[in-house]
Amino acid sequence: MVKRRLLIGLAVFFGFYLVIGLYLVIVTATMKPALGKTLLAAQTAMAGLQEKDLIKATENLNQAETELQRVSRRYNLVNWLKVVPGVGLYVTDGRHGLNAGLAGIAAGKTVLESITPYADVLGFSGEETELNIDSAEEKIIFILETLDKITPQLNGVSDKLQIVQQEFSQVNPKHYPKSVRLKIENLNDSLTSSGEVLKNIKPLLALLPKLLGQQETQTYLLIFQNDAEIRGSGGFLTAYAILETFRGKVTPVLSQDIYELDNKFGNRLPAPEPIKKYLPLVYNFHLRDMNLSPDFTVAMDTFLPNYKAVAQYKDFNGVIAMDTQIVVDLLKVLGPVGVADWGRYDAEIVKECNCPQVVYKMEDYSTRPTYYIKANRKGMIGPLMHSILLNVMNSPKKLWPQFMEIGLKNIKAKHLMFYFPDDPAMQQAADAFNASGRVKEFTGDYFYLNDTNFAGAKSNLYVQQAVDQAIDVAGDGTITKTVTVTYTNPQPASDCNLESGGLCLNGLLRDWVRLYVPEGSQLVEVLGSDIEATVNKELGKTVLEAFIELRPESRTKLIYKYTLPFKKSGDYRLLIQKQPGAKNHHYTVTLGNNNQEFDLDADRELQF
Repeated sequence: MVKRRLLIGLAVFFGFYLVIGLYLVIVTATMKPALGKTLLAAQTAMAGLQEKDLIKATENLNQAETELQRVSRRYNLVNWLKVVPGVGLYVTDGRHGLNAGLAGIAAGKTVLESITPYADVLGFSGEETELNIDSAEEKIIFILETLDKITPQLNGVSDKLQIVQQEFSQVNPKHYPKSVRLKIENLNDSLTSSGEVLKNIKPLLALLPKLLGQQETQTYLLIFQNDAEIRGSGGFLTAYAILETFRGKVTPVLSQDIYELDNKFGNRLPAPEPIKKYLPLVYNFHLRDMNLSPDFTVAMDTFLPNYKAVAQYKDFNGVIAMDTQIVVDLLKVLGPVGVADWGRYDAEIVKECNCPQVVYKMEDYSTRPTYYIKANRKGMIGPLMHSILLNVMNSPKKLWPQFMEIGLKNIKAKHLMFYFPDDPAMQQAADAFNASGRVKEFTGDYFYLNDTNFAGAKSNLYVQQAVDQAIDVAGDGTITKTVTVTYTNPQPASDCNLESGGLCLNGLLRDWVRLYVPEGSQLVEVLGSDIEATVNKELGKTVLEAFIELRPESRTKLIYKYTLPFKKSGDYRLLIQKQPGAKNHHYTVTLGNNNQEFDLDADRELQF
């Protein structure tokens, strides 16, 4: 009797789930065509955005919304199954996915509506969105005067993206096979990243009108950092210029070699300890060496008072620092650019240095030894930037999105940085956009590798780095990290003989290496350093200091082993900060069976 009841119970159980399974198959089959049309329309809308076709993108996004709403209505037929054990979990996840999709489409529509008034300026096609704006200055003025209208729309996008994130966060990836789980996790990461980008755009919109002189003329000190000779907060301070902006128009006032200023500055200050220790035969602190700090604003707080002691132009609204990367990126889009009295510049790779022609010409003129004294050896930088900006402003509208992308990419990678010492509101906006090269506070693990070339040659043009972080967690939660930094210079040496008149681009690299880690970390050992490693404190971090030498066509490794000041509990969070001016070096981070590998093109937060 008991056996019979058990068999009946099993039959009812399996029969119940069989009926439910058949029901799900039938209902989902009716949703499949609409779901397919939704995906196709969404993909076509994305293609329209990439093709800068506003009408195509809008029409297909509307179609995607119509089809997904049809799927959502059909899905109501299975909503009641969410109370059924085993099945209900996946039914609920499906509803979260649909809700997220509808909110995502709504966010996309808001973005397109925001773009429509500025479609012509942004390079989008479509007769209905064309504006009668021809000159570059008129376009910039139009953008500046209407930026405040974009912010409320961005708030609407932000609210809808938050709904998308909330819906997807309720889907547990662990309930699905690995292939599906990875897609869900990647989508969650993308949504988080999109939210961060949107959050950061708002301070940029607050910064741009004043930066470009919407209301009144703004004056800026432009500092050129030579990233071929890397220094703490970027590259070697090689030249400077004074620029004025008014209603989007940029006017150069002065362009000068930093050595001109240093001649006036003289030997006023004794060299700080790192320079006496690592920079041979230099006993005084020169303006060109004052960006030792890994924090750009801290470096400028050292540089600016000394600059003002001897400079002709002492009053300005802010400091803009840039290096060769943004010049190269712009010339890749613009093509060759002529500069009066200085010649022609482009981004083509030349055999003389296996580097962009513009980099070679700047280095050749400013660095190659001559039997005569060159006046203002690096004075071409201001006229070059002015010529590039004029070409950008007079370019066809289809190129403008590329220029915007170049600007954002170079800010993200810290090839373009801003400092507003006397304007707290502008500085707050720059900090919020991560455009000021700050060393950040962070709760969790922290990593910032900072290199300083104290050799004089421009070998950072060629030196490559690979950084491997192996994180070991003991049974009691103690965290030990082993960091291996591999430095490689694959290029042959330059002729660095001053008497022969050679251009010394690739010589011996003498690298002062500082690794910034969480304050309180304990050093176990450093292998590969040419000096005995030291431990210091700076900027709220523990600093592990080493020194290496690297010759052309050679390789060396620096290995750090240290313990963190806290134990692991819960998820493991790590912030890696990128050095201003540095290349996008390759990183590998390993914790147990988890591995993340990427090129560091910006500050990056990881979570295991």
